[in-house]
Parts: sequence; C-alpha cells; structure tokens
Amino acid sequence: MAIKFGTSGWRALIAEEFTFANVRRVVAAIARHLAQTGDAARGVLVGMDTRFLADRFAWCAADEFLRHGIAVSLTDRDAPTPAIAHAVVRGGLGGAVNLTASHNPPQYCGLKFSPATGAAAPTEVTDEIEEILRGVVEVRGQGPVERDDLLKNDGCTLISVREPYLARIEEIVDVQALEANPQKVVVDCLYGTCRGYLPEFLMDHGCEVKVLHAYRDAFFGGHTPEPSGRSLDELSQAVRDSDAVIGLACDGDADRFGVVDSTGHYVNSNMILALVFWHLARYRGWEGGIARSVATTSLVDALAAKLGREVHQTPVGIKHLAEWVATGTVVMGGEESSGICFRDHVLDKDGILACSVVAEMLARSSRTVRQLIEDLYVEAGRRYLDGRLNLRLTDEVAPLIRERLAGKPPETFAGVAVRGVDRTDGLKLLLADDCWVMLRPSGTEPVVRMYAEAYDEGRLDELVAATREFLFEGAG
Repeated sequence: MAIKFGTSGWRALIAEEFTFANVRRVVAAIARHLAQTGDAARGVLVGMDTRFLADRFAWCAADEFLRHGIAVSLTDRDAPTPAIAHAVVRGGLGGAVNLTASHNPPQYCGLKFSPATGAAAPTEVTDEIEEILRGVVEVRGQGPVERDDLLKNDGCTLISVREPYLARIEEIVDVQALEANPQKVVVDCLYGTCRGYLPEFLMDHGCEVKVLHAYRDAFFGGHTPEPSGRSLDELSQAVRDSDAVIGLACDGDADRFGVVDSTGHYVNSNMILALVFWHLARYRGWEGGIARSVATTSLVDALAAKLGREVHQTPVGIKHLAEWVATGTVVMGGEESSGICFRDHVLDKDGILACSVVAEMLARSSRTVRQLIEDLYVEAGRRYLDGRLNLRLTDEVAPLIRERLAGKPPETFAGVAVRGVDRTDGLKLLLADDCWVMLRPSGTEPVVRMYAEAYDEGRLDELVAATREFLFEGAG
C-alpha cells in the first residue's frame, strides 16, 4: 500500500488505510528523515485535532518516536495547527507531527509533518519520506498505547501550546481597537480545536461573544468541519437572531477561516483575503506585497496595483505561499481555500488570527463587511465575482480529460478570445474580457476542480457551461 502526501500531509479513511500500523510506519520514516538531517536531537512535538481516534493515533505516534530515541513534547489536549507550528519554532524543536485531517469529513484522519520551521513539509521532504516508505521501514512499536504509559518515559513531556500562542496573537492584532469599539460576535468552533482559543481571545479584548459547538464531537455534528456551506447554517441563523455584526468560524484544526456577515450570508474567502490585505497594507501600515495562489482572486492584484505593491503567484498549496512569507517581503500569503499565512508569524495557515483580524477591521472602521467589500470594488474599479466547482470524473473519462488539459489550449472560450494561458498549476485561461477560468485535476479525488472569476453572475454561468463543454464534449 503506497502512502502519499498531498499539499498538507497524508490523509486517508480511518480503519482502511489510516491504521495504527500505518501511522507507526509513517512516523518511523519521519524519524529516519530527522536522524539524517540532524534534527532528531532537538525532539518533536506531537498534537492532534478532535476527530475520532486522533488522540490515540497521536499517542501511538509519540510512542514510535520515543522508541526511535527521539524526545517528545505531547500536547495536553487537541490543539490548533497554527498553535502547534508556533510551539515548534518557539521551542526550537526539530519538527512536529499533527494528527489531523483538517476540514476533511469525519471518517478521515490525517498526519501532517512540519519540520523545524513550523511550516508544512515542502515537497522535497515529503518525497523523501515517501521514498523511505517504499523500502523497508523499521517499526519498533505495535498497536495503540495509553497516554499515562507514555508519560512514564523520561523522554515524553506533556505541554500546553495555548498561552504562548495567544500571547503572540495579542502582539499582532490591534487589541486596543477591539477594546475601544466592542463588537457583538458569534463564533462557531465547529466542534474543533479553536474552542478555548478564538472565543476567549475576543472576549478578553472586549467583544460580546456567543459561542457555538465549543465541545468535542468526533462526527462534527454530522457535517464536514469546513467553515463554509451547510456547516455554517447554524452560525448564520445565530448571527441573525443575536443581531451580531459578524459570524466567525474555523475548521477542525483551526487553520482555515469562515466569515458570515451581519445579514447571515457567507462571505467567500477570496473577499476576506482581499479585505485583510487592504486593511493590513493601507490602514495598519504593513510593508510588502502579497503572495497568492494561481487560483485566487485577481482583486488582490488590482488592490496591490493601487497601493504600489508587488504580487507573487504560486501553485496551489500553503507551503508554496509560505516560502514567500518567509522572505519577509510580503504582508501575507493567501489562497482561495480559506487560508492566510501572515508575515512575522507561523509559516502556515492561521484561521484564528484571520478571524481576529477581521474582527479588528470592523472595530477600526465601524463599517459592515458588505460596506467594506463595496469600498474595495470602488478602489479596484470593477466587481470581482468568483466561483468554484468540482467536476467528478469516471475512470473511463479521467485519462481523456487529463490529456485534454495537457494538450493545446483553445483559442476562444465562452465566446471571447483567450489572451493568455497560465500553467503554473493545471490550466488557467485568461480571457479577453478580463475574466478567467482555471482547471486543475485533484491529486486526491477523481475530480477536476474548476475556478473562475467574472464581473457578474450571468458571466460566471457562461464560464461554467463553457467549461463543461470544453472538458466533456466527445469524452463520453
């Protein structure tokens, strides 16, 4: 069975591919990698999210590291991915293993490896770990273990990552603005790791906070723990019922954000990325440009041009954006899948910080999210409406579709000329009317992901129809 790492770790179905035996194999491979780099002597941090068996998988991982002679700091409870990343850098550790499947459905678990930088492991590192896994891996333990037994080992220490992380958030966010203009906020923890973090941070700085789902439910209330769509229906209703100015949410491991405006409508992540960049660059005075993935809104390009800032485009995946953030030359790295990596902070997505900055932005401006978006459209000179669609492929059609995407691109699309082609990640068609469409095969599912941006809803519909025709005409 080949274990493959995606853009943010290895994820698989619990009890099928994701088993205690396979967790030990992956950890043993990571232990060998750390021994080769010399980082094993610095010890590792092991954490987990709230999903089914995540804690027991984490204890299993810790036990395997200990059996390979690597000291382990074990989180005292489920913890947000950004808090784990912060603890790695702050403690000078050799890396971290986080048992999380992030926003995936509850039947999945995952293992994310971060090196000493705290960032998601780059592709060359995960490729090396996969190569080790293709050979003979020396697994030294067997089956699950109990936490109390782990703590009998002198090399295992139980730690809290919460207080140092929240102290860092307090340094970044303008808490004086929050306290000077208290906001009524609803926070949906989605049964995940942001409980005890985001709601308490906002309360401590003057916000009146109504909290939803701040307890562990390994099945996430019957939804996927992604801060969008049906998962936010209760948040939307609570915002309307309580007359709050904003609804905020994080996914299962709190690296992604979700925002609902004062009317209870979901605000897509592209708009939040643009708002946060504009706020930090123009009103907070943060210097630098912005890094964005190729699938992310061109609105940030228009705003960057207005500010005289550079835009750096990357493939999809926060690890690519983090490389730019690490240089210190950008305000932030952002991608349309609800991820922001902030300068002078952890080199990973941080949904808790993103939500806190949104609350700060409203407090400083005394305007609603909708009003702020309209302000951005005025600054940019046009409207930017985006759409995303997963187009499922059958086994018979998939090879033909992949061949079509890799072949010669069309000269016209949706009735206008194609003025440019971008193959940074998949196929992106830049159209003569300043709209665009991007098609990218998923590395983990039998789907092609379609991203598009247009100036109104009617044009978006035309782009979707043209995409279906381009992909599937004659393909069966």
